[in-house]
Amino acid sequence: MKSLLNIMLLSCLLTTTSQATLIQIHNCTGAQQCIITTAPPNPIIANPNNNLLLAWDEVQNLLLIEDLMVDRVFDDTASFVESVNRDNYLIKAGTIISSHYFQWDPSPKRNKTVSATIQLDSQVFAFITSDNNLFNSDVFLGLLGLNYADFRLRGLEKNDITNFNGPNVDISWKAGKPGDWARLITAYSPSGNNAVPQQVPEPNLLMIFAMALLIIVKVKS
Repeated sequence: MKSLLNIMLLSCLLTTTSQATLIQIHNCTGAQQCIITTAPPNPIIANPNNNLLLAWDEVQNLLLIEDLMVDRVFDDTASFVESVNRDNYLIKAGTIISSHYFQWDPSPKRNKTVSATIQLDSQVFAFITSDNNLFNSDVFLGLLGLNYADFRLRGLEKNDITNFNGPNVDISWKAGKPGDWARLITAYSPSGNNAVPQQVPEPNLLMIFAMALLIIVKVKS
């Protein structure tokens, strides 16, 4: 009983720990600033015109229970990647992923292209850049309580550059109206939340159950 209780208490601790997996944005040009934020705009609007490249971590270390549709991959021959057609791929169910979101919208009178190197703490897998794939992944990869907004043309343009380089990715994005938004998918993050299957109860319920077991153990002893 005590060993079971210890495991459950440890699970509660691990599932409520949250740390950033985006590390730094280097060589930022074309934007006023390139910022990793823990307080993204809410709601997201189509034309903030703030000349900022914003990035934030979303769901981390999620075990996919179904295939995830993506648009650009680091390696189309990877064992967990499957080509659907010329422009679409999927990351197979059973893969552990972390998600990160980017927003770029230039000021009307500024350079419309931002270039930067984004550094993360694990292998970069893919970008989700099309409207449909962004919409479909908002629900389970987006931050809880953040309104991502259901407007069209929020993905990247076909000529926007995303060069994969291990745990880094080089970007060069040109945006008009609306700006550019993209979801970056990476591997298991050593500094992120532990992977928890989606059917596991919420951490607060686990804590309540663990506390109840603790009371029972004390009463019986």
